[in-house]
Amino acid sequence: MQIKIRVTGLLTEYFSAGKGELLFSLEKPLTVEEILQHIKLNHELVMTVVVSGQRRDLSYVPQDGEEIVLISPLAGG
Repeated sequence: MQIKIRVTGLLTEYFSAGKGELLFSLEKPLTVEEILQHIKLNHELVMTVVVSGQRRDLSYVPQDGEEIVLISPLAGG
């Protein structure tokens, strides 16, 4: 089972070379929150989760081939 994770904003700093995209292979279905734990990304840094174009919460279990978009809170000053 494979999913694609895409991040925006400040979250790109947590991905290799700031690419903002990661293909993630799962041995078994996991919730979005469990996936974040696997990639060592604090869920508090995620403001919104969008899976295949629909807003989801951290308890959602993505299906094979789905894309998860993680949106960080806006920062400014």
